Amino acid sequence: MSDVTALQETVPEQTTVRITGAIVDEAGAALGSTTLTTLTMTLYSRTTGLPLIGAAQQNILNTGKGSIDGTGNFVLTLPPSDNAIVSTPAPAVEPHEILLEWTWPSGKAGKHRIQFSVRNLSKVT
Repeated sequence: MSDVTALQETVPEQTTVRITGAIVDEAGAALGSTTLTTLTMTLYSRTTGLPLIGAAQQNILNTGKGSIDGTGNFVLTLPPSDNAIVSTPAPAVEPHEILLEWTWPSGKAGKHRIQFSVRNLSKVT
């Protein structure tokens, strides 16, 4: 199983994005919301490798941007502020990455990266 998912479509700058998937254990079995101990996300600039402002290890276990049901189906909704171009000068396309991290009982943990690119819309301010 790969630890990286690359979104095929480029995200328009400052738009809302919805990402879906499944949270699983080391054997690939789904982990539902009642099984998880923690679920966090960190949003990075892939250019600098640094977390974007305010986006380091945010709790998303059925709060804020994240929701997960009892069978492990996961939805992450990134608001427009998370999909802003942050580099100066602003490139035509800026690569971003989300690091999802989760834990469940017995000291077990999982991680998954989601890579995507944000397209600069020159008229967006």
